[in-house]
Amino acid sequence: MKIANYLKFGIRDTFRSLLRHKGMVFVTILTVAIALLVLGFTVLVSLNSQYMASSMEEQLEIIVFLRDDVTRDDALALETKIRALEGYKEDVFVPKEDALMLMGDKFGGETILTEALGGTNPLPDAYNIKLNAPEQIQGAVNILEKMDEVEMVRYGQDLVKNVVTLSDALYIGCIGLIVAMIIAALVLVNSTIRLTVSARSEEIAIMKYVGATNFYVRIPFFLEGLIIGLIGAILADVALYFGYGAIAEYIKSSMTFIPVISDNLLLLKLTGGLLFGGAILGALGSNIAVKKYLKV
Repeated sequence: MKIANYLKFGIRDTFRSLLRHKGMVFVTILTVAIALLVLGFTVLVSLNSQYMASSMEEQLEIIVFLRDDVTRDDALALETKIRALEGYKEDVFVPKEDALMLMGDKFGGETILTEALGGTNPLPDAYNIKLNAPEQIQGAVNILEKMDEVEMVRYGQDLVKNVVTLSDALYIGCIGLIVAMIIAALVLVNSTIRLTVSARSEEIAIMKYVGATNFYVRIPFFLEGLIIGLIGAILADVALYFGYGAIAEYIKSSMTFIPVISDNLLLLKLTGGLLFGGAILGALGSNIAVKKYLKV
């Protein structure tokens, strides 16, 4: 019953305090909301950076041109060796006839192109090969270049190296940025709550002098911080959800070459995490801040 009474009075004092200190409560809620909003956008930017790097990796492929004297049967049989490559993902055989037709579509039609080439087809049979990771491309190229059926291998060596470097740099940079934003949010919110509690130090001292226990003093501050954290997180979640949705739609319509994550489930998970984080941030921040003033 004693704990129940503490909670009863604690809830009463919490709402009284929230109404009595509207200005400081508003500033603290705004601080929590901004800190969580920036953190949420930082996470989304990080995830999109990784998604962009992953999309670039998926577009990387090895193009293998076969020698003119390789028969069609031998060309098709080469697929068995290709599938044995480390990291093999998929391959597409492109016969010289299909290659000519595709090129003809770009230059006014196959007939016009054939006439321009004197009725001959100088294009070779080819394979377009994709691997699971760009780091595996160089090793596969070394093997392919030694095959008797292969005339030439093209794979965009500089692009592969740049994508691998970019992917590694983005991963490290994004992790560092998220950690930095979490620390910044903790420091910013804790400092704001400390100012709020400091302004009520006299109130805490009076409660202690009349015999209130530390637990009794902490309850309203704990609940107040919890409510402030939740409200701030809700504001951040609403702004993040609709703000990111609008930005993503704009990028899709105006900058179609930039891949953007469009996953409502991911957004819901992130907003749920921010809601939980806001509650913890507010509750713990209040209790850590009030601890200093309990020693009367």
